[in-house]
Amino acid sequence: MDALRRFFSEQAIGVGRILLLFTINFSALLSLNVTLALISIIVVPFIFVTSIFFFRRVTKAYEAYQEQEAVLSTTLQENLTGVRVVKAFARQSYERDKFEKENWEKFQRGKRLSIMHSLFWPASDIICGFQMLGGFTVGALMAINGSISVGTYLAYAGLVVWLIWPMRNLGRLIVQTSTGMVSFGRVLEIIKQDREPLEDGDHQLQGEIRGELVFRDVCFEYDGEEASVLEEISFRCAPGEAVALLGSTGSGKTSLVNLLPRFYEYTAGSITLDGVELKRYSRKFLRSQVGIVEQEPFLFSRSIRENITYGVGRDVPQEEVEAAARAAAIHDVVMSFPDGYNTLVGEKGVTLSGGQKQRVAIARTLLKNPRILILDDSTSSVDFRDRS
Repeated sequence: MDALRRFFSEQAIGVGRILLLFTINFSALLSLNVTLALISIIVVPFIFVTSIFFFRRVTKAYEAYQEQEAVLSTTLQENLTGVRVVKAFARQSYERDKFEKENWEKFQRGKRLSIMHSLFWPASDIICGFQMLGGFTVGALMAINGSISVGTYLAYAGLVVWLIWPMRNLGRLIVQTSTGMVSFGRVLEIIKQDREPLEDGDHQLQGEIRGELVFRDVCFEYDGEEASVLEEISFRCAPGEAVALLGSTGSGKTSLVNLLPRFYEYTAGSITLDGVELKRYSRKFLRSQVGIVEQEPFLFSRSIRENITYGVGRDVPQEEVEAAARAAAIHDVVMSFPDGYNTLVGEKGVTLSGGQKQRVAIARTLLKNPRILILDDSTSSVDFRDRS
């Protein structure tokens, strides 16, 4: 994005300025002497070919440099985020060497990119220098032979400089544009991603849902995966009924519950909610009716109160917030903090323990008061003696 910003604020404007200078000065040269004007632009095709030659190579070099920069950033982020794990397993030297290796590779790719840029400048300067020398020579000979006046030659000598160097700078901008094009391509990959339609259901609900769920021979597999995650799952959950899903790690419990808010679409079978096929409900409506507490809850870098009231969509009195916190057995813990519910939690709730984060997430979901409540191993980090 920073490269795109530079492109539009500097390079795009620079191209317009250079073209304007070239047009005005070339017109002035044509008015002085057509022959001199045409001789002065002989170098343009050579500048253009040279610029395209370096443009292609700089594009590849810059793309490789950006890819390595992303690898280095990921490595650094993982090491900083997992610094306790690195220390616990005494892997400081290994991670440091790994970072140095990736950083050296970035240096090498950056050096290749700089070499490409450094080669273009002398090449373009030599071409433009010969053009200027040739123009001065031809103009001087024409003045000596009496084809043009000395005044015309002096005017030409002053104008040709403003014709040659804009061409040189245009070539430089063409090469620099490669960085903007690479960055634009990377951003475009994200922009072209399919957006999830929220209003895609055709069922118009009359009143509130009751919450009757029926799974009939439900199958599911992830895109690009040949093996099925779920095969012919069938059960019924009546309104007000609690259903527990038990299975070994990786058996598909989380994948199954993620079908309800339509995070994924089941590939076979049928899921009905109050007798209506789940796919007929819009995603926006379903997610307003479903509350999920995940095994690894996510908290925003905001106050505890803001995290609890997140997604409610209305002004919530403090009494309701505290009631939800009491139901999740987190109220007393929150009140022990100096700022109470205004206590700021770090990124992803890092300042809270695992159990405290889960309880805040439970309070957030309870305050939403959903018609369908999903608890995906939501007390895995809560001490057994504190569970209720």
